[in-house]
Formats: sequence, C-alpha cells, structure tokens
Amino acid sequence: MIWKFLKKSPDKTPTESSPTPAAVNQLPLSYLQKLIPLGDLPAADLLAIPVTMRNFNPGDIIFNRGAEAEQLSYLYTGNVYLEANNGAGYTVEADTFKACYPLATSGEHAFSAIAKSPTQIIYMPLSNLQHSSKPVNNPLINPKSIPPQLRNSFFFDSFCDAFRADNLHVPSLPDVALRLRSALQKDISIADAVKILNLDPVISSKLIQVANSPIYRGSNPITSSHDAVNRLGFKTTQNLVTSISLHQLFRSRNRQLNNIIQTLWKQSIQIASLSHTLAGLTRKVNADEALLAGLIHNIGALPIVTFAESMDMSRYTEEELQASIVCLQGLLGTHILKKWHFPDSFQQIPVNTTNWYFDDGQGLQLYDVVLLAKFHSQLGGTNTQKLPPLNTLPAFQKLDDSALTPDMSLKALQDAKQQIAEAINFFRT
Repeated sequence: MIWKFLKKSPDKTPTESSPTPAAVNQLPLSYLQKLIPLGDLPAADLLAIPVTMRNFNPGDIIFNRGAEAEQLSYLYTGNVYLEANNGAGYTVEADTFKACYPLATSGEHAFSAIAKSPTQIIYMPLSNLQHSSKPVNNPLINPKSIPPQLRNSFFFDSFCDAFRADNLHVPSLPDVALRLRSALQKDISIADAVKILNLDPVISSKLIQVANSPIYRGSNPITSSHDAVNRLGFKTTQNLVTSISLHQLFRSRNRQLNNIIQTLWKQSIQIASLSHTLAGLTRKVNADEALLAGLIHNIGALPIVTFAESMDMSRYTEEELQASIVCLQGLLGTHILKKWHFPDSFQQIPVNTTNWYFDDGQGLQLYDVVLLAKFHSQLGGTNTQKLPPLNTLPAFQKLDDSALTPDMSLKALQDAKQQIAEAINFFRT
C-alpha cells in the first residue's frame, strides 16, 4: 500500500493530564485575530467566544492519540510536541506561526500532545470552527470585507464596480468542450462524440495521447479518436476534453501578465496531478473528476488578469493585482463555473478551497481532495513552515481513522506522482 497509515495503539496509551480548566475573562483581540481560521470572524464575534485555559507541566499529556477532540485547542504559552504512533512528530512553540493554527479540531486525535515546558492551552467550542469555515466574507458585495491592503485601491475598486455592473469579460469554454458537454446530456453514440472531437485536431490528438498513457493503456495502442472514446468512456472523455481545453484560456497578450497567468496554469497542473493521485489513493472520489477539479480551482483569476490587460499598467501595481487574485478568485471561480453550468460539486471548489479549515459536515468531497492537494503542493517549499498541521485539517480527517505525518505523505505522493507523470505532461503544451 502506498500510504503507510499510523494506527493508534490503545494498549500503551499514557494517562492524559486533567488540570482544572479556568475561565478566561478576556484574551486580547489582537491575539484572537491571529488565530487561524477564527481570526477572520468579526471582532464582536471573536470577543464573545467563551474561552477556558489549562496549565500543564513538562511531560504532561495534553491529549492522547485516538481520543475524541471535544474542543478547539490552541497553544498559548510554552512548547508542545505532537507525537505519532511511530514516535515521529513535530514541535509547536508559542508565539510562532505554527501556534496560530489549532493543535486539534474535530474527530479523533491523530497525534499525542506532550508539554515540553510549562504550557498553557486555551480551549474554545468546536462550533466556532464551523462558523469560521463558512465563506461569509464577500468583498464584491460588502465593502467591510475588503482586505486592508486593497482599501483605496483604484484597480480593485474599478474591478468590483465592473463586476457589479456586469461589465466583466467572463471566459468561455472552447467550442469543442461546450459542444461535447451539451451533447452528452443526450443519448449519443461514440460516432457522434468523435465528430465533435475531430473539430479540434489538437484536442483529439491529446485525447489519444492520454488514452495511451499508463493510467488507461490497454493491451494495444490506439490511434483514433473513436478508439480513445471507446476505451475511456463518455464521462472520462468529457472531463479530459474540458481539462485539455482549459489551457487555451490561460493566455494573455501582455508579456508581464502572461507570465503571471502561466504561473497560475502551472500551479493548476501541479494541483490537478496531486488531486488525481489523492483521489486514486482514497478510492472515494473519481480520479478524473479530481483532475479537472484541480485544474479549475483557480479559474477565478482569469477575469482579474483580463481586466488588468484592459487597463494602463501605470494604474496598478503587481502587488495589487496579486492581492486582488488572492481575495477574489474563489468567489469569481464559483461565478464562472455556474455560468458554464458545471455540476454543484464543481461549482463550490474555487470558494471552498481558499480556507484550510472549511468543513460543511459532509463526507470526503471533491473540494477536500483539491484542498489536500494544495497542501501537499506546498510541502518542501518556502511556505512549508506556514502550513497548518496536516492532522488538524477537516479534509484530512475524512480519510478514515488514520493519519499520515507530512514527511510520509510527501514521500508517498512523490512516489505516486511518478506513476502518472506521463499522463499529466500533455497539459504543459
């Protein structure tokens, strides 16, 4: 098995320390606003959250692996070691970026937490995590939701005005992808599908290429669109044609903007590749749908770059452009996918993958797989130290009662990525 899961060991579970919790009158608002993801809540809501605190001595067990998390917990002072079943783990120190993330969220604890110094842990009701995970902020509608760095930004304000006036250029799927999606809503034959595919030689040739890849390869290589559709089936063909077509949208006539948009496309390819791999490993989500989901997760950036293309570059900075993309691409992505008449499971992917702790209480969904793919795409990079603990993510907790350390999951995914590299390369050209 590619993933080596860390099973809990109930036979050798140390006793959990149980110091008496003390109610906290009021934590500083500046501290609460640093907590992820609770800090995004309005100030009044943050200050209204009931908080208790417990003190632990060095060596005390804060919680045991396999026990049920009943509250949301954060490290306030001290140092904590999170230990997996095999002894591997990581340390969280107070006043660091890691301490802004919860030590535990919902579900069973995947790690044991041990105090390494005199330590204080604060606890809050789990319901606050569910409240903070809802995408309530919409800067396109509510000016109070605009990030501080974009207030008084001419570019951002102009874009939002154009959106509200319905004057934005929203990208359209290439004709072949649209025709095929429409045709497949009816009862058509393989020959009918092939007629549509052959309208675009580039798409049809790439479909043949992926049909001959390690994922779908049969006993004999194929050389025609008909054989490709016959091997792949209608649903997979539709998803792959849409995926291949997306590359045509990630282009700009402006060299500087084209560099930005090509970077976005490369990120999409990487996350799509990881999403495909994760879906195959979990066997709970269709891998071909996960591939497409990864490719469209940042589709909302396109209208922003297109708008920038129509404006004199002296009127905005690259920092404003990038901040606008981060702020708006989730909402815009959902808007675009609704216009494209994508299924609901796809429409919510852009907005639901902007928050590490998003959770709507359902089982493993497409957006969970994409979110985990985003996490793994950043492992080993410059942002590794700013990533939340993998075991605290609601998406990760939906992978059954098991856990992976980040190091193990990175190695497993790197191994699995090699198996599909040949199939993913066709997106790069």
